[in-house]
Amino acid sequence: MAKVKDHLKSAEEFYALGTREYEEGRLKGDLTRMREGCEKVFHAYVEATAALVQKRGFPEPDSHGERWEILDKTGQRRLIEIGDSAFLYLHQYGYYGGKMRPEVEKTMKDVKEAIHQVRKETAHTS
Repeated sequence: MAKVKDHLKSAEEFYALGTREYEEGRLKGDLTRMREGCEKVFHAYVEATAALVQKRGFPEPDSHGERWEILDKTGQRRLIEIGDSAFLYLHQYGYYGGKMRPEVEKTMKDVKEAIHQVRKETAHTS
């Protein structure tokens, strides 16, 4: 099982790679790269919240619904909002649907905020 710091490292790596792929795809008109970038940024959110869930002593969730419930139990309203947007605009519309809605770029910035929030809340963890 990955440690809290490993989840955070993965989150940051997925975020960096995803935003780079998205931007390169946008500049070249390459929808496939944009879609891949969206999915990597969504996965960055999943990894970041996995770190927080683990830090709070919960088992790693098996589904997005389970993740939502754990975040709700721990009072993480903002992370839930970001996750809902990331699921909808990055995962569903962006990756699966190939639809680059205007909300995609704002949602990517929100995922960065989520990573920073989780990093602060899990500080001093092995």
